[in-house]
Amino acid sequence: MSFCRRTSVLVLSLLAGIAAGSAGRLSAHQATPAGDRTAPLAVDFIAVHADGSPVADLETPDVEVRLNGRVRKILSVHRVAATAAAPAKTATTIQLPPPYATNEAVAVGRELVLLVDEQSFTAGHEQLLRNAVEGLLARLAPADRTMVVALPYGGVKAPFTVDQARIRQATAGIVAQGTRTESGSDMAVRTRTFLESLDGFLQTQAGRRTPLTVVLFTAGLAAPRRDAPRTMPPGVGELVVQHFKRITVTAGAARANFYVITPADIATSAAGWSENIAGANYLGSDNPLEGIEHLAGATGGTRLPLDATGTGSLVRVANETSAYYVAELEAERNEVFGRSRPLSVRVARSGVTVRARPEITFTDPTRRARASRIQDLLVSGDTVTDVSLRAAGFTVREAEGRLRVGVVVEPTDPGASLASVGALLVEANGRIAARWIGRDAAQRPLVGAMAAPPGTYRLRVAAIDSAGRSGVVEETVEARLASVGPLSLGSLMLGVSRNASVVPQLEFGAEPTAIASFDIYGGAAGMGLMATLDVARDLDGPALVALPLTLTRADEGRVVATATVPIGALPPGDYVVRGVIRLDGGANARVVRTLRKAAR
Repeated sequence: MSFCRRTSVLVLSLLAGIAAGSAGRLSAHQATPAGDRTAPLAVDFIAVHADGSPVADLETPDVEVRLNGRVRKILSVHRVAATAAAPAKTATTIQLPPPYATNEAVAVGRELVLLVDEQSFTAGHEQLLRNAVEGLLARLAPADRTMVVALPYGGVKAPFTVDQARIRQATAGIVAQGTRTESGSDMAVRTRTFLESLDGFLQTQAGRRTPLTVVLFTAGLAAPRRDAPRTMPPGVGELVVQHFKRITVTAGAARANFYVITPADIATSAAGWSENIAGANYLGSDNPLEGIEHLAGATGGTRLPLDATGTGSLVRVANETSAYYVAELEAERNEVFGRSRPLSVRVARSGVTVRARPEITFTDPTRRARASRIQDLLVSGDTVTDVSLRAAGFTVREAEGRLRVGVVVEPTDPGASLASVGALLVEANGRIAARWIGRDAAQRPLVGAMAAPPGTYRLRVAAIDSAGRSGVVEETVEARLASVGPLSLGSLMLGVSRNASVVPQLEFGAEPTAIASFDIYGGAAGMGLMATLDVARDLDGPALVALPLTLTRADEGRVVATATVPIGALPPGDYVVRGVIRLDGGANARVVRTLRKAAR
């Protein structure tokens, strides 16, 4: 009993500090990532089986990465799922609220560009394009965003959106502008104009955090050609290798993975051109497949047919891009930034195909860290997983009656060093209701608070570690108190006793006990009530552990209820901790939180 009372006093001081706003004051100070440590270099790639399904279990020893032809040291390899299947539900599935929010193994929405080479298609191919898009839309996840672009002159028909009706409308408005009487010189001029516009578009996507999937629809491109005798100045149809090389560089800087979709009958149609693939005289080849192969080689892209149904190839694109890997390379002392370098990724697995761009450009991590300040990360809306985080929100009441939403943040890796951290409360309409910037991101536990009126909010937490890498995690929080008669109950919190104090904790392992606590507001001295706490497997299931709560008065209007919960004998898994208040008149209310015990 004396231990419980000591614990109550310690928890009381923690909750009082949060309610008073000591951890939640806004501050202009923001920690800056340490400058004496260079962030790892991130190389993303796709690894698929022969049927197009992503490889699920690559590890660091399986992967080799070369920059400028030299093997580089890989620090880690992790898989990012771009789509996530809903877990199968069975009659015995236990449904509990998650104990915390995390961005670890989070499903990241893809960003796809449906890019049409509008001047290569002749009338009659539009429906194939629309069928293909329809097949792709059926395979997109709710978080996937798609852009529709027509080059060289149509521009962006639809910006990145999750609205599939808008995507359909944009593709329906694309009209084939090609001609069936195109000469070899005309095709070279068209190809040059298209490549210049593609280069400009890719430049707008440079410096991305996540890969970009470019699905390029084209009915033919010219290969490099002279278009004039060697003794004469270049002709109007001059197309040089540098035009394709520029796409290699800008695609690498934009982290763009190319899939080139061509009509299935293009090979048959190409036979009608006057010159063969070897070229004739000084002009060069008029075969429209040759330029497509040049572009595929320049981008490390894959060529797929646009068949009569139009769906098969796009289904494969959806499957292959549903997951990708990121290899983190150890940065060297004199690392090169801002310049394109040859890239090669190999996987030591038979039957596995790697999709990787032939070149890559790394951004200066110092500049990236400045650009990724906490404030920018919080309002960006991006899903960021470079730093794995856990976060949970809870509600307390200030002495004046206002509510405060507290937040507990911790890196998934206990050894991770955070340099800056912050949080937002966002209303359903997107308005920012409150924000918090941590004064000292190295604190453990990292606890903050924000004043907010009652309501439902999206809690968005962002952090940058000492190497400049960032992470973002989101959770839905309810800023409200539970009521029972004249009393109100704050959120239930879980923690552990360490060094004669209690600290919040989001996940448990080998600890023999956990400390559960919550605030009780209102009421009068001597009021009759019963306060109990129990642990169960589901929200309304039978108690596995039941014990009384210790009540300690904090001030005139607040009492702290605490209990020491034995968890050492519990098998790993999720449990619900239920704090229940019953008044003498029969009214009752409860507060709950899920306790996760991990296998250690």
